[in-house]
This record gives sequence, structure tokens and C-alpha cells, in this order.
Amino acid sequence: MHFSPLIIIVSAIACSAAHVALQTSSKLEENDFITGLDRNDTSSALVGRNFLARCGLGFGKCFDDGCCSTAGYCGKTKAHCRSPDCQIDYGHCDAHMTPDGPPTSGIPRPKVGKVPYGPKVVRSCAGAGNVALTFDDGPNRYTEDLLDLLDKYDAKVTFFITGNNNAKGPIDTPGMPWASMIERMYQSGHQIASHTWSHQDLSKITPEQRRIQILWNEVALRNILGGFPTYMRPPYSSCTEKSGCLKDMGNLGYHVILYDIDTEDYRHDSSSAIQGSKDIFDKNLDREKASHKSWLVIAHDVHEQTVYNLTEHMLKKASKDGYNIVTVGECLDDPEENWYRMDESSELTILRKTKPLATINHVISHDGRCGGNVTCLGSKFGSCCGKNNYCGNSPKHCGFGCQPNAGHCQKARHTSTVHKHGPEKRPATSDAGSLLPPGLSVVELILFAALASSAGDLLRLLAFAVIHESLG
Repeated sequence: MHFSPLIIIVSAIACSAAHVALQTSSKLEENDFITGLDRNDTSSALVGRNFLARCGLGFGKCFDDGCCSTAGYCGKTKAHCRSPDCQIDYGHCDAHMTPDGPPTSGIPRPKVGKVPYGPKVVRSCAGAGNVALTFDDGPNRYTEDLLDLLDKYDAKVTFFITGNNNAKGPIDTPGMPWASMIERMYQSGHQIASHTWSHQDLSKITPEQRRIQILWNEVALRNILGGFPTYMRPPYSSCTEKSGCLKDMGNLGYHVILYDIDTEDYRHDSSSAIQGSKDIFDKNLDREKASHKSWLVIAHDVHEQTVYNLTEHMLKKASKDGYNIVTVGECLDDPEENWYRMDESSELTILRKTKPLATINHVISHDGRCGGNVTCLGSKFGSCCGKNNYCGNSPKHCGFGCQPNAGHCQKARHTSTVHKHGPEKRPATSDAGSLLPPGLSVVELILFAALASSAGDLLRLLAFAVIHESLG
């Protein structure tokens, strides 16, 4: 059998690239540390896993629906696809997962009350004597314990909810704990606010992408509560007038909420460093008396030390100094009926209630059992009361036999990527035919193969070369 020099050379290049890729993959499997939901330092592993497949500015989009990591490498692991790190313009990302259900864009958005809407920004509370604690980026794995702590102190706070970040999956996904946590937040008297769908920097994306970040989070929250908030906080506190972001938030009917105490807990998430955040909080409160000042405080329930260390310190310090712990709406003297917009077409009635369900002839389950006047809503066991009188979030709890008078029940949901308001948004992908322009010489083919971005591309080139050679 005759082998041409072209086939031998291209085959050697492909085998060499594949050998290096396999060696890199093997080393990473031995040292894989990307296991947490909220890890930040994944860049070295992302480089190693797919060092041949580059993406991003100057490289373009990933092939085959791959995700473009923050370091600019293609792959399909959680570390590559998790938002907000994944580059949304250069591949598929968690940010492109569309929530199920009809759009909220047609819901009326009257601007009521005295709290300013965008383009104005709220940075502090009205009046004196209050501390409004706020928690961004959740819910996440620590949020349930934070709710327990807040119950212990009978403290009401505001949660700025992100729809799908840190690889946790969409907040309204059946069988996941996030919807139950959000229901519990509301039933416990906390305020629910928006922190966008996937935590993108609103000043750095297009107006249409900004709109998606807000509207998709509305859909997911509507799927859980029957409505969505009028309060939002932009990720990274970034929403500039120049970019048009503040105007867009006003057009969508949102109060844009910042803060006057930044605990910087994201810098101090260790037992030895969290004292830095405590000091920031204490020094601010020590500057003013409760009779003269209120405070609007930012923290993050995705950080372990915030939940298990900092929050209790803030609750004790504020109480000792004579402050009341309140929601953002309360600190701005805004009636609760202004905090949310209802979707009148939704069958969910959680937000329609004038006070938490637990106070309306219901008792929140403390042992996981439910039924009668014992509700799962607000409990730590899940929001659905199954036919066997136990709380949970699984399809067997929330589906057939679910007891709607004792918790949340889920209607049949679409699981395909094509939803009621359009297909899942995915960036266009290149096909293999675009890799090689016609009419390349043998030398050009070899040079192109040497510069190909991945072992997969090299294999396609090899096949092309074989066909090209056989056809003459």
C-alpha cells in the first residue's frame, strides 16, 4: 500500500498533538480541584484542560457548542461554562440557559411610591435608627444556614437573587433546593430583589444582553413566587450612565440599590481574614449614633465566613448600638406592596398574600412532616408537601399527589431547550467546512495543520487530506 508524504506528515502532526493533549488531560485528572460551586481560582486548570483550543478576543468562538472560559480556552466542564466567568460572546455559557415559561416583558411596570427609579441610584437609607443588611449572589449552599441564623435573631434582610451563577443551575429547576429557599425567604418576611440572571457586568454588555439579564431573572422568580421584584442591584455595582444601563433599569421599572457600607467580605473569606470585614462594619457604626443615621450594608451569602461568622457579629453589633435590622424597602419607607410586580396570569399565589403563610392558620414544618395546617413553605426540608405527608423538592414531592394547601406544587414543566418564548440562546458555531478554504497546496495544508487550534481540528484536517489525496 502506498502512503504519500502528505498523509505521513499530517498524521505525524495529529498524533503528536493528541499525545500532548492526553498527557495534559491525565495530569489534570490527577490534580483536579474544581469541585466547589463557588471556587474562583480555576484559571490554571482551564488553561491545562484545553490548551490547544483557544477562544475569546483575537481567537473567536468555540466549536461544537463549547464554553469559552475566563482564561480563553474552550471546554465543556462546569469550570468552563459557569457564569459569570464564561465569556458569553465566544461560546455557550450557563448564562445562555433560558428559564422556562412565558416572558414577563409585557407585564405593566408603573412607577409608584416615592423611592426613585433608574436612572437615579439609591445609596443610603431614609431616616435614622435602621440597618438594612443585604446579601448578594445567592441562593447557594450556605443560604439555608443563614436563614436559620436570621430566624434565631428574628431579623429581616434583603436577598439580591442571581438566577444562574457559580454553576448552581437555574434557581427554578425542579428538584434543586433554590426555589424552596427563595420561598422560605419570602415566607420568613425577608425581601426578594434581583441581582440579574447570571451576574454579568451590565456596563460592559449590549443593551439587549442587559435586557435579557433582567427579564430572564424575572421569569425564573415569577416561576417560583408568581411575580418579580422592583428592586435590583447591578453586579459589581456596575451600571453606568454612559453605557445606558441606568436608563435601561429605569425603563424596566427598577430601583437601583447600592450601599454605604461595603463589608468587603469577598476579600476576607477565611477565619483569619474575616475580622477585616467586622472592623469595616464596626468603624462605620461607631462614627454615627443610631438616632442620627441608618445604614445600607452589602455582604454575600455565597461566602462561608459571611454566613458562619460575619453576619452574627453584625446582628449583635447593630442591636447593641440601638439599631433595628430591616429590609431595604423598610429602610426607604416604601410600602411592601411596591416591592413586587405580579404576573396576573400566574397560578402561584405566594406574593398575593398580605402576610406570610405561617401566620394564616398555618404552622411551618419543623420535622419534615406536613399536611393539615402544617406547611412546607418556609421550612428547611423543601417547599412541596408530597402525598405521603413529607416535605421535599423532588418530583415525587412536587408532582402527582402534591398537596397544594400545605406547600408549593409544580405543574408539568417543559424540559427541552426550546421554550415558550423562544429557543435557548446559543452563539452560532462554526462548521468543519470553514476550517479549510478550497485550493490549498500541500505545503499550505501542512502549515495550516501545524497551527490548528485543537487535536479535533487536526483529525478533521487529516481526513480532508486523505480525501484530497485520493481524489487526485
